Amino acid sequence: MAGTVSTAAEIRRLPQSVADAIAAGEVVERPASVVKELLENAIDSGASSLDVVVDGAGTVRIRVADDGAGIQPEQLPLALARHATSKIRLAADLEAVRTLGFRGEALASIAAIADVTIASRPRGASAGAQVRVRHGETVEEGSWGGPAGTLVEVLDLFAATPARLRFLRSDRAEIAAVLEVVSDVVLIHPDVRVTCTIDSRARLRSRGGSLDDALRCIFGPDSSEMLAVAAEGDINVGGAISEPRRHRGTRGGLVLVVNGRRVHNRSLLAAAGEAYRGLVPAGRHPFGVLSVEIEPLEVDVNVHPTKREVRFRDERGVFAAVQRACWRALQGASVYHAAWPLSGGAELGLADAGSAPDAPGGPGESVPTGAPGRTQPTDETGRAVAAGDAGRALAAGETGPIAQQAPANRTTLRGLGRLRALGQQEGRWLLATSAAGVVVVDPHAAHEKVLYSELIAQWRSGSSAGQLLLIPALVDCDARRMELFSVHGELIAACGFSVDAFGPTTLRCTAVPAGASAADPARLLGELLDSLGAGGPVTEQRHRAAALIACHAAVRFGDELAADEQQRLLDRLVEASGGFACPHGRPALAVFDDATLRRIFRRPAE
Repeated sequence: MAGTVSTAAEIRRLPQSVADAIAAGEVVERPASVVKELLENAIDSGASSLDVVVDGAGTVRIRVADDGAGIQPEQLPLALARHATSKIRLAADLEAVRTLGFRGEALASIAAIADVTIASRPRGASAGAQVRVRHGETVEEGSWGGPAGTLVEVLDLFAATPARLRFLRSDRAEIAAVLEVVSDVVLIHPDVRVTCTIDSRARLRSRGGSLDDALRCIFGPDSSEMLAVAAEGDINVGGAISEPRRHRGTRGGLVLVVNGRRVHNRSLLAAAGEAYRGLVPAGRHPFGVLSVEIEPLEVDVNVHPTKREVRFRDERGVFAAVQRACWRALQGASVYHAAWPLSGGAELGLADAGSAPDAPGGPGESVPTGAPGRTQPTDETGRAVAAGDAGRALAAGETGPIAQQAPANRTTLRGLGRLRALGQQEGRWLLATSAAGVVVVDPHAAHEKVLYSELIAQWRSGSSAGQLLLIPALVDCDARRMELFSVHGELIAACGFSVDAFGPTTLRCTAVPAGASAADPARLLGELLDSLGAGGPVTEQRHRAAALIACHAAVRFGDELAADEQQRLLDRLVEASGGFACPHGRPALAVFDDATLRRIFRRPAE
């Protein structure tokens, strides 16, 4: 058998053009990457006004103009050189980075794969300079008499790397990604005036101002019902988040900001999700913006070439701070109000007015590390801006199952006061009065919410009281369920069950959690084992278990309740930790205030 002779591979230094193309591939993934880098440079320059123009989904032209500090004429060519930056000097500076850009690669990488012109005039200077670079080679230099600030124009992106063009998504998707980047800037820097024009059409315009102004620009009508987040300490958390009744189909609507930088961090998303647990339906997610301010030494921003990820020294501490801040903000959420349609239609619709968070979302809970669709951006006239579905610009129907006008005067949890039972409609709806108006209650959702909160409170205190069954229940199990029992037996016992193996394929249940004796124990235990099979952190498993037990144990919709049972349920509902949503996110009640009733019955306002 003939042998083969291998030769050692020759090591060669890559040509600069090849090295530049590789670096460009790491930094410039798509046109939105260019827009992001240019906007970050403009923000770092102290700009108060940003104008973005995009043509041909960004591959034909990207133009970003700012009114920042500008660049000295003699330093302008250096701005396009690799590893050239004004933002750090020493390696130690990386431990306390406060600027958005600092690697010194962005402009050089963009210039390596496009035709780039950069023109700048420093503030106070009578004239500036401009430089044009095509595919890494300088082709033109000269003076520039434009306004103070910097203008960067990128033409024919990826012309030098046509293979990259084939991997871009549709024009609509690429435009949506650009709008996402621009809307991030609006939310993170609300005081900066921002305009974005795409293919000669104004798609987003923020005049600059407060966070409320930025929220109105990006989230439209939903912004009027968002909850302010403000928690100070060693870790400051601010921003605004959606009320529980407003939610999205993706996690893309929640913008996470750390020290002024938009980041992607599973732990922070999980922290916000924990605060909303039990308040939104499964598969739905909150939206808004959460800003974390932390000592720069406590966060590593130099993890990813595009700076999209960060790493915290104390991951659990940041998780807990974000979770607590969101939970406290959700305490101000309002109950559901009925609203007479403004259109004059004959049907009565519910206006979204969510609920405050359940106890499980409160401080002290933590899970191991585990992102934001917004409504369409609007122009200055308030018209929705179509941006496709890129995890941000979602269609109008994405606000959840209840989407009508908001009440003029929102009623918070504490403002509802005591509920006094009036009766039950044919074994279905409970009717009650309160200081806020006439209240209609879903008895199953209300009881489910009460039991859920009580179970979580018991388990948190270390109590797992069970209720003995008169006759033990035998549960036939397949091999998978028997294995799940062997793995999760301690957790099942901690929930208040008393279960033991009664053969190779049978479990015997002699006690169930207090309050769940009316449920079918065999079915309840079987479904609990199945839910534990979904995995996840222990905290999440506990919440799923509590929701499942509460659902099985709660009164059924249609069950007749005696008068004293009706009042007792209403009293327990008001006293329960959190708000008025069941653990699956359905409202437990709706309020018909005086103003709504007067509109319905055409009575004049007082």
